Amino acid sequence: MKSFRLLGIRIDQISRDEIRSLIAQKLQSDTFCHIATVNPEFLVEAQKNKRFREILEQTDLNICDGAGIELLGKLLYGEKIERIPGVELAEMICGIAAQEEKSVFFLGGRGVAKASEQKMCSKYKNLQSVGAIDGNPETFEEVKKTQPNVILVAFGAPKQEYWLAEKGSQIPSLRLGIGVGGTFDFWAGKANRAPKILRNIGLEWFWRLATQPSRWRRILNAVVIFPFLSIQEKIRQK
Repeated sequence: MKSFRLLGIRIDQISRDEIRSLIAQKLQSDTFCHIATVNPEFLVEAQKNKRFREILEQTDLNICDGAGIELLGKLLYGEKIERIPGVELAEMICGIAAQEEKSVFFLGGRGVAKASEQKMCSKYKNLQSVGAIDGNPETFEEVKKTQPNVILVAFGAPKQEYWLAEKGSQIPSLRLGIGVGGTFDFWAGKANRAPKILRNIGLEWFWRLATQPSRWRRILNAVVIFPFLSIQEKIRQK
């Protein structure tokens, strides 16, 4: 699998078809796979957070989840990357888990885990859910006793990545874990995704700013700090 580095972090170049096949393979394996959905905020945070940076070096797969990464990867490095939004990847995983008859646990999300479980189980009739709790980064034993094959962790970055790096391999049944950020909010109807036209042209951040102005610091990191640091890095490399 090809990959390249942006702000020192590995970004894997994988298509939707390839990741579908890979997920199915991982669910039938006997080892734990940690997937990270890397967006510009991840890359900015990793510049000052050594622990987070080290985890992103150890993940099995770092998916591009940000229009900024897709754009700057092409403009600065000539790399072609397919962006796969985390909310879409998480649903893809649920669909494949249903096909492969693997169980899923929904963890985190500030009161929307149960609604998210119901949404996915309604859409994918064969999906086997073994639990849905808000939980917190200290939650472990309650998850472990259900012996899930897949876990979706919605603590937000970097807490969800910390949890998966520390706990994922300690659950014998677990084959795949992914941090899903605000995905449960979308599934539960607590937040709405941007219209497709804005998503297609990379302006989902503008929709989020307009509908959730409290996110302005995060959006600043994504649309100002991240491009600045990326261009600065490229200049230093010359």
